[in-house]
Amino acid sequence: MEAKGEKSNKLIISVFIITFLVIILIVLLFFIKNITSVLPKAKNLNSAVSVSFSNSYIFASPVRAKTNGEGIRITVFLLDDNGLGIFDKKVILGNLDSPIKVKDIQSLTDETGKAIFDISSSSSGVFFIEAIVDSNKLPQRVKVVFD
Repeated sequence: MEAKGEKSNKLIISVFIITFLVIILIVLLFFIKNITSVLPKAKNLNSAVSVSFSNSYIFASPVRAKTNGEGIRITVFLLDDNGLGIFDKKVILGNLDSPIKVKDIQSLTDETGKAIFDISSSSSGVFFIEAIVDSNKLPQRVKVVFD
């Protein structure tokens, strides 16, 4: 039979080992979560980082909507030469034909480089939407249709 002191020492050692392993697991999960994040992060929080116009892009969803009420979401991603988002840049939608109404959801880019707008139209037609940053147009534009 084991002495009462030996059982108590084994229990203390077991609790210590389990606690140590749990702490290691928590630390590992924290680092794995931060290393494998699916959201791109801005290169830094300085908006002076230069925008790569060839890496940045604009898209619409959906690309077709009904006039007088339905909207189209325009999303712009401003990226640097490494494909990382650029934070706190003002985006303007440009070359908008007169019937297009723009609702500014988030014209300053977030930490992923994303700016968001909703557009609608009271007239039917095909329209090309462009994004302007620092007085320069992104080379890509998006075609939307209102029926």
